[in-house]
Amino acid sequence: MDPSPGDSADSVDSVDSVDSAQKDAQEDARRLVEQLRSAPAETVVAEVLSTLLTAADVKLGRRDARLFIDLCASTLEHAGPYVSQELRTQVEQALGQLRLSQVGAESHRGQGGPEPNDLDRAPTPPTTGARADAPTADRPSPASRLWVPGR
Repeated sequence: MDPSPGDSADSVDSVDSVDSAQKDAQEDARRLVEQLRSAPAETVVAEVLSTLLTAADVKLGRRDARLFIDLCASTLEHAGPYVSQELRTQVEQALGQLRLSQVGAESHRGQGGPEPNDLDRAPTPPTTGARADAPTADRPSPASRLWVPGR
């Protein structure tokens, strides 16, 4: 069967459409890079913290919610000196609420197995200010690694 004259025009239009979409995607990526490059650090940190808080909120009761809560707390601890007191206070309050909600959601959910795409085990709380590869004498005691709501 011979292609009809309209088929080759459709192919050209399809290729042009793909080229246009790729150019648009490249332009969007370039604009994003420009925005990120010129954005104040506090703005970028606030976006990262917001994303982590939102992920934790959506996943309350799951093991991965603890991971996002801990990541947010660690990020805030590291970025704290570079952001406003207002942002720190807002995030600390949200973290406190999420920790309490997580404990309640875990209690409500019971000891059931993980949900699909959840972690296979609860994450180990971060060691504040200590490197994971530091000698044992430099590490905090195991009791200090307990995940306590509000801390």
